[in-house]
Amino acid sequence: NKAERLLYKLVDHVYRKRLNYSILVGLLVFFLLTAWGINLYFQNERINQANLFHNAKLKLNDSTLSEEERTRQGVLALKEFAMSESVSKLSVLALLESGKIYANQLKFDESILEFKKVLEHPEASNFLKNVSRLSLSALYEQKKEWDESLKMLDSIEIDSWDDLRWRAKARIALTRGDMKKAKKLLEQLVEKFSDSIFRQEAEIILLSL
Repeated sequence: NKAERLLYKLVDHVYRKRLNYSILVGLLVFFLLTAWGINLYFQNERINQANLFHNAKLKLNDSTLSEEERTRQGVLALKEFAMSESVSKLSVLALLESGKIYANQLKFDESILEFKKVLEHPEASNFLKNVSRLSLSALYEQKKEWDESLKMLDSIEIDSWDDLRWRAKARIALTRGDMKKAKKLLEQLVEKFSDSIFRQEAEIILLSL
């Protein structure tokens, strides 16, 4: 019947072209195995990087060391990890962590260098870059480098952070004695961010201006 003839033709075609089909199947298997191997490699790399990052952070919690030595070794381990795993996204977190530690130690210049590395890092997300810009602004503010601090605030690329940006700008304006500018920024915050965690603080400051 018709179905049997079609089946026969198909079998005959496959048999005549068996070499071509064998090559095609072999290539398909090769590509599948290659894709599986690459995926497995990257999974192992991510696990190894996570373990290395975890080991670096363990130095910060080593109770056998003094606080000073613990911090020193922890920062050193984080910096070494960031350098050795520079193409890893975890290296960005290592830079942020070491920058925060330097800031807590009031080592502002060292902290600024770490946060700047985040801005230049190819694996840093926009969110983490904005976190670094905010941190850099606070550090420059501590150093009374107002223009640099404002520059960092203006470079933040998240509109939903405008309340935080205006609060920081108002604080700088107050420090510099520019009450008019501070008032305008705080009024913007109160008007446009009714649910901001900084709203109550802004309203209190406005009452004193």
